Amino acid sequence: MKKSHLWLIAAVAWATAIFIATQSPSSTGGNTQFLIEKFLRLTPEQAALINLAFRKFVHLAAFGLLAFLLYNSFEKRKYFLAWFITTIYAATDEIHQSFVSDRTASIWDVCLDSLGALIVLGLIKALNQRSYKKA
Repeated sequence: MKKSHLWLIAAVAWATAIFIATQSPSSTGGNTQFLIEKFLRLTPEQAALINLAFRKFVHLAAFGLLAFLLYNSFEKRKYFLAWFITTIYAATDEIHQSFVSDRTASIWDVCLDSLGALIVLGLIKALNQRSYKKA
């Protein structure tokens, strides 16, 4: 089996994990805020701020990882395809959330997910260019 196929399998598995997490009641903002309040012994206001930062970081990281896995799945147009597919998947994930109770869909989350993909792909590009300069 080609290495790129293994990366694609990993990307599909990660996309499946995102889908499962999206429909899980435990991944709602209210639930994560409750856990932050209790475990860190914070006021609701303090926990709300940390919860917001945490949840937005998770968007960046989860979809950045998906872009990384997709990037390694392709041989041509790697950057564009990884970013495009990640962004489309992010949009479908938000649509999916609109059908899940206690969840909402947000175009801003799609933008954040797309940004996470761009950041990771930009880092890959920078690291690749640095490697070429050393060689």
